[in-house]
Amino acid sequence: MSIEHKERVAVVRDDGYERREKISEIAPSRGTTFVSRVIQIIGFFVTVIVLLIVIRFLLQLLGANEANAFADLIFRLSNPLILPFAGLFPNTQSGNMVLEWSSVAASIFYLLLGWLLTSLIRIIFGSNRAIRHTRTIERSDGS
Repeated sequence: MSIEHKERVAVVRDDGYERREKISEIAPSRGTTFVSRVIQIIGFFVTVIVLLIVIRFLLQLLGANEANAFADLIFRLSNPLILPFAGLFPNTQSGNMVLEWSSVAASIFYLLLGWLLTSLIRIIFGSNRAIRHTRTIERSDGS
């Protein structure tokens, strides 16, 4: 991980009074900031994927009409995401309502995958937190 080290001194003078403030800041470099953005993007996509699957799960659970435009869109978008888990567990059905266990398994898998990817990126590229130190020195003439 590369970092940027910035240091500055601020001096305030008034009648018989002087205050110096030394500010040291250790901040992530632009490369580290880029890594942070990549982690945020992964988190965004995992959230969208899991949200699609959860909406699918709820539509199935509530017995939504699959011919409805919204339900059809959700099912078509989520089918490729659920496909690897289809048939893993038997679905529980009661009338039109379906408890689709493959949706639950897929949601858990994608959440874990996102967590593992972001953890791996953090391990490889290190921390991205800034550290700031401030030291203040005040002096007066004794007046």
